[in-house]
Formats: sequence, C-alpha cells, structure tokens
Amino acid sequence: MALRIPRSSSVRFAAPLVAAALAIVSGSVSAQVDEPRARVAASEFAMLVGEATAVIGGLQDDINAGKAGPKAVPDALIQSFEQRYAKAAGKPFSEKGDEFDTELKKAFLSALRETLTKHQPTMAKGGQDAFVPAYFRAELLKRFNASSKGRIQGYATMRDSELINADWAVTNVMKGSPLVPEATKLVNEGPLAATMIRKGDRLLSYTPMKLGAACVACHARNGMQQKEGAYGGALLVEVWVR
Repeated sequence: MALRIPRSSSVRFAAPLVAAALAIVSGSVSAQVDEPRARVAASEFAMLVGEATAVIGGLQDDINAGKAGPKAVPDALIQSFEQRYAKAAGKPFSEKGDEFDTELKKAFLSALRETLTKHQPTMAKGGQDAFVPAYFRAELLKRFNASSKGRIQGYATMRDSELINADWAVTNVMKGSPLVPEATKLVNEGPLAATMIRKGDRLLSYTPMKLGAACVACHARNGMQQKEGAYGGALLVEVWVR
C-alpha cells in the first residue's frame, strides 16, 4: 500500500498523515492492548470459539444422518450461536465495545459466516462424519487468523501422541511464534486447568478441551481409542500486548 501525500501539504499536516497510515498498514499501536485487557480478550475469544463449535456439535447427529437440511442455514446457525453465547456470557452478543473488542467480534462473526456459508452444502447433504466440529473449528480459526495477524490468533491443537491430523500440531499451527515451546509443553502435559502465560510482547491463553461422546466415536473410526471426558486437546489464544 503506497502512501501518497499532496505536494501542497506542509510538514505540519503530513506528519499526522504518515503516522496514521503506518498504524493502519502495520496493524498498529491501537491494535495492541495492555496485559489486563489482553487477558479479558483471550477469555472472550475462547468463549466465542467454544460456543460456535458447540453449535456444530449439536447438529452432528443430523449431519451424520443426512437430515440437517434447513438447520444448516448460516443465519439459523449464527442465531443459535448468539443464543448460546448469551447464556454462557450472561449478556447478549454484540459487536459494540471498545476498539479492540469491536474489531475482534466483527472479525469473528465474519469468519463464522464465511465458514458456515462455504460448508452449508456439505452439512445439508450430510453423511457419516461429513462435517465434524474439529474440522469446523480449524476452518473458523484459519479465517479469523488471516484477518487478525499481529493482534490476536487462535489455535486448536492436541498432544503429539494423539494427533489425528499432523497439520494441527502446535509446531505447525503456531509456526513462527515465540510461544511455541511454552504451548508445546502445556499441550503435551495436558493440564485440565486453564492458564495464561506472558512472554515479551505476547500473552498465551491455554484452555483445555474434554472429549465428548461424538468425538470419541469419530476418533474410534479413525483408529484412536479414547474415553469420554478425557483430555481432548486445547484451544490456544495468542494476544499481542504492549
């Protein structure tokens, strides 16, 4: 993106323009938050991803049976997500808030709608494991992350010994992040308590996930023997802080 300043502009007017343009291009100072705000944002994002994924989980039996039909319409699924979010958060879903919260919610909702729209035909057609929560979550995070680089990123992963898809390993999903060693240790040890770690200009949030009955059944069809309620990987959130 080239920055063009009219020749008639004085240094007095050009300097603010340059600063503003650089902020927009770089992802900016305004995109970064202090640690307390980053901790709130990480928890909020984990809730958003969890409730959206639960919507697809609740539709799993219908998808597997090829009966999702009208239930697989993006607008209906987003409404279900907003209802779940309101119950979990104790407040209605809203894109309004401070600058960081507004950007986060708008980017998330956009990624959610794009993901649901792309995969609506697959959900409507259905079939055994045609569209599972883990795949939905990976697609959702991929889209969200593309729009939020240098601000906040989300990763769903599992300990190396139980990975079904190697693409979801910590070293792959977090490639280039200075938090890879800390994230790898947390995920492989699999503690069942959520935690957050600050390292330099990054905050890492770790939220463990538990295996549901549908997950265990799906994984068994892929040769993985697990138990319902056992450790099912983690949702990691990386937030840039100042």
